[in-house]
Amino acid sequence: MNKIMNISIGGIIFHVDEEAYEKLKRYLEEIKKHFNKSAGGEEIISDIEARIIELFHQKLNSKKEVINMEDVNDVISIMGKPSDFDNDNEYDDADIRQVGKKRLFRDIDNRMIGGVCSGLGAYFRLDTVWFRLGFVIATLSGLSILAYLILWIIIPAARTVSEKLEMQGDPVTVSNIEKSIREEVDGLRDKIDDLAAQAKNQFRKKN
Repeated sequence: MNKIMNISIGGIIFHVDEEAYEKLKRYLEEIKKHFNKSAGGEEIISDIEARIIELFHQKLNSKKEVINMEDVNDVISIMGKPSDFDNDNEYDDADIRQVGKKRLFRDIDNRMIGGVCSGLGAYFRLDTVWFRLGFVIATLSGLSILAYLILWIIIPAARTVSEKLEMQGDPVTVSNIEKSIREEVDGLRDKIDDLAAQAKNQFRKKN
């Protein structure tokens, strides 16, 4: 009988049999080594760990409290390894666009008010404009405001990278998490560069 080991993932302790523990430990070390010095590396690692925690929780119940080798292999198969796509940081668009589990969230990154319409647009793969137009028309008839508030309350916001991927129906894999965070970092860098350029232009005009 394998010895039971404890392993901490994102601050959550899991009981893992000894054989599975060694493989899981190597996998987590590979992820940390790969992303530690990358732009947004800490956030990438944190989101990957959060997804692994979610997958492990799905496998545990009152009759099963220990993660085994089958569970670890399954999670690695779902998430993928950094070495699987570490080829000059090039990504296979076909892999990235695989269909994953889609969930309904409020899209707070593209919101006008609460992100309900943009979330519905992402979920049904329709232009957000149609949902906004529908709520405007319904508002004129006195039906929309209450319905919108109810949806705002019951639909969670997509805050983590994993939730944003699920909102779009993309697989929550190591490569997709990294790609999303790098895009966010690049977008933030572009905004900072634009603000710096605007500040320089304003300074030159004053002088």
